[in-house]
Parts: sequence; structure tokens; C-alpha cells
Amino acid sequence: MSLITCKECGKEYSSSAKACPHCGKRRTTGFTKFVGGFFALLILFGIWSSFRGQETRDHAAQIEATRRASLTSDQRAKEDATRERDKRLSAARGACLMYLKTVLHDLDSAKLDSSYNWYVEERKNGTILVRPTGRAKNAFGAYIKGTWNCVTKQQGNDIAVVSMNQIRP
Repeated sequence: MSLITCKECGKEYSSSAKACPHCGKRRTTGFTKFVGGFFALLILFGIWSSFRGQETRDHAAQIEATRRASLTSDQRAKEDATRERDKRLSAARGACLMYLKTVLHDLDSAKLDSSYNWYVEERKNGTILVRPTGRAKNAFGAYIKGTWNCVTKQQGNDIAVVSMNQIRP
């Protein structure tokens, strides 16, 4: 056993001791230093990647702005209309999903398909037809496949479910 000097109080103590007997300062081991260095590298990597991500987002936004500026007014209007239509259809899917979850017998047992795979149709009378699909327990506890017709209508900024009917296969 050799003697080492305490960095806190300057007195010597045994290298096999875990702490200085004079001041109580714990000795740092090589493993402790390694773990500290590892976490420091993780933090530095996180900071570096966040800056890189910001540069990438700024570059992508600049490319998108350049692309939008090169479009004609008709193309821009068509693209905006498509984006608004997609927002309406997505909101209708969400409204049907929320309503369906409230009317199911056993909500925790429901295994619904992804809402992006549901059939969606915009009708001429201003309503949107959504057909959610999936499996859920019935009142007897058996799983059955189900398809529902959900009709939604936009009322101001909200989407309201007009009707929800299950289609029997």
C-alpha cells in the first residue's frame, strides 16, 4: 500500500482507503472519471447535434421558400388548397376517432387501424365521410372486426360528428 496526498486537506493517507480519514473527502476512482467523461461527451454531442439540426431546418425552410417563390400564383393557390383539404380530412379523422372511443363498449380492448389508412371522402354537401376500421370487444366479450361510417361537418373552426353507424360485414 502506498500513501497518496489528499487534494482537499493536503495530508497523506492510504491508497486503499475510500475517503480521507482527516477531512472525509471521497477518493475518485478511474471508473468515476470515465463515467463523468462519458456523460460530458454525451452532453457535448447533444449540444452539437441540436445546432446541426437547427442548421438543417433553416436550410430546408430556405429551400421551401425558394421553391414556393418559383411557383406561379395558380400553382401556389392549388398547393394551398390541397394543404387545407388535407388539414380538414385529418381533423375529420381525429374527430371520428375521439367520438368512436367514447361510444365503444370496452375502450381498452379496441385495436383500431391507423387513422391514415381509413377511407376518407369529401362530399358535395360539405360533409366528410370517414370509415374507421378495427377490432373491438362486443357486449359478450368477443372480438369482432368492425367498420363504421362516420359523417362529420365543419362548424366554424370545429369539426362535429353528425352521425356514426357501424357497418355489419
